[in-house]
Amino acid sequence: MSGDQLRGIVTDRDIAVRGVGAGQSPDTHVREVMTDRPVSIQGSADILEAFQTLKDAGIRRLPVLEDADLAGIITVDDLLVWLVLEFGAVMSPVAHEMAHLGFR
Repeated sequence: MSGDQLRGIVTDRDIAVRGVGAGQSPDTHVREVMTDRPVSIQGSADILEAFQTLKDAGIRRLPVLEDADLAGIITVDDLLVWLVLEFGAVMSPVAHEMAHLGFR
């Protein structure tokens, strides 16, 4: 962040590709390896919009803003865990019923 402007993000991929992979030394400045002006999303967006934004941008990490303030970062892994938990909640009654009926 610079003031109220999201300037960049540094991910493990940035470090691997633009840092270590490019032969940068450990004292290289963050701005030299970061992704400038990353795609971001407002915290008021829904989960499906976050999925779509990640997919469309071809990224795995998405800064979440509350107006101009950085509120956090949501990742593909975060959304995958959420999705698994949601499917689990839907499937739990079905699995219980199947067990009760003797399906294995």
